[in-house]
Amino acid sequence: MDIKKINRLIKKYIDEPHEKIMLNMINIVIFSFIYYAIHLYDKNSFMINELMLLDREKQELNYYDFLYYSTLLNFTVSFGDMVPLSKGVKIASAFHTFLFWYIALFWIKT
Repeated sequence: MDIKKINRLIKKYIDEPHEKIMLNMINIVIFSFIYYAIHLYDKNSFMINELMLLDREKQELNYYDFLYYSTLLNFTVSFGDMVPLSKGVKIASAFHTFLFWYIALFWIKT
């Protein structure tokens, strides 16, 4: 199958705005798990603003921090409190943002 056939097949099922919203919500959750897994493997994969950890007992990031990062990145709004440092996270973040815009802009009903 080539890319045009795959794109036509996807357009057939994801062509309404509410379907795109749901797909982007799934995108956020999937990538939040990816970022969290990368962080668990390599604690230095993100640069973290110290203020994020001030009110915590363990001074560690949890899954909800990566859900937050994934949500902000998905809508290309970043406050700089979590910055990717490793190549893996940078590549995943770039692909995540690309995928959001691809879903939002290019899966338009024709």
